[in-house]
Amino acid sequence: MLDPPIDAPAPGPSSPDWWEPLPQLRLVPRPPPDPAGTAARRLARFVSWNVLGTGTSLALGFGASVLLARLLGPSNRGVLAVMLSAGTLALALTAGGLPVSVVYFAARRREAGPAILGNCLLHGLVLAAVLVPLALLASGSLGRALTHGHGGGTWGLAAALVPVTFLDWTTHSQLQGRLEFGRYNALLVLQRITYLIGVLILLGVLSLGISSALIATMAGSAVMIAGSALPILRAGRPRLDLTLMREMLHYGARAQIGSVLQIANGRLDVIVLGLFRPTAQVGYYVVAQTLAELVVQLADTFQWSNMALVASDDGERSGPGTSALAIRHLTLVAGLAAAADAGFGTLVITFAYGPAFRPAVLPMLILLPGVWLMAIAVVAQGDLGGRGRPGLASALTAAAAALTVVLDLALIPLFGVIGAAIASTCAYSALGLASLVTLNRVSGIPLRRLCVPGRADLAVYVRFVRRVLSGRR
Repeated sequence: MLDPPIDAPAPGPSSPDWWEPLPQLRLVPRPPPDPAGTAARRLARFVSWNVLGTGTSLALGFGASVLLARLLGPSNRGVLAVMLSAGTLALALTAGGLPVSVVYFAARRREAGPAILGNCLLHGLVLAAVLVPLALLASGSLGRALTHGHGGGTWGLAAALVPVTFLDWTTHSQLQGRLEFGRYNALLVLQRITYLIGVLILLGVLSLGISSALIATMAGSAVMIAGSALPILRAGRPRLDLTLMREMLHYGARAQIGSVLQIANGRLDVIVLGLFRPTAQVGYYVVAQTLAELVVQLADTFQWSNMALVASDDGERSGPGTSALAIRHLTLVAGLAAAADAGFGTLVITFAYGPAFRPAVLPMLILLPGVWLMAIAVVAQGDLGGRGRPGLASALTAAAAALTVVLDLALIPLFGVIGAAIASTCAYSALGLASLVTLNRVSGIPLRRLCVPGRADLAVYVRFVRRVLSGRR
């Protein structure tokens, strides 16, 4: 029924005729709630922001990647890849699961932003104080062990990137948890522009070599940190909250294993490949990964939107609407993207990266089927985190990482780059299928509804294309 005006007196003996001034209105039943439609609209809005931002940043990052590879060459590009992979693995081991924990707590406790920021600043300072001196002292040993003697003092710079990246991840995770995806994606584009300009100046003009990429990455992260902190600081100065820190670390500890092993699953093959093969082959493999994993970038746009929405809807009591929509649409979009990437990636390696990187084509094609299933796993595991079950995601990633290590050690010494690609595809595929089954058990959403697009899902894209062709918004 129609609600009375807010300022109208309550019906009762003192005001029996409160409705009489509105005799011309015909009362109509209030439409029933539409939770599925609401979930679809919210998910579509946030994913649209993320797709727009990610697409623009990928275009910028792609240009920087091609420039970096051509200027450095396969060997130095391989050395840089090993350094970045080692740094990312170090971050996963020392972050305490806080980047994932921040998304969860920012979604559920919006008022705690300054305390979350203060806790993360303290953790970042501790990382800097510990990791940078250790890397400088061990730079010679790291170079001999991982990059065939290359790198030298640059390992200290790679270690300094770890706390900077930690603060980058945890500050923009607050934006994602607060559902401020417009700001986040604007900052993401600005971060990529800063990185591209840094590479152009430091490598193209000043010829600083591998150091140029590390410094440019830090500059881009500084832009993201500053831009993400501004809305948080409006609520108050950063402060320490040890009780909240314990809660964040408790949640993060369950996600930590998954974070470490997910990094291991995606980057350990680079390190193992560097142990057994020349750094030039590492360069080929990294280019193949870069192009194949464009599909996973799509998954990130769905993952954080879905995780924040599920967490804000009270985790395990969240309905199936958002989860099923996110995974069904990701399955469709990522599958089409993987098919398109096969042709696009081949052309890009041949003509943009140049003849020196043509051996990257075959491993890229081998990686694509596994990357498609990996994209599904990323969204499913984010959903589990939003339901307060990050430990399950960690267990799944542990099994996939173990499989990766076994296959890497078995195949890389024999087949090099091709062996690394086969090992990753097998592990990614296993993780994707296991994640779907696990989410099905936790949420109760039938597998068919969870991952098989239906007519209604396809109709969304048909309507979109028609609107574009007709010039409507």
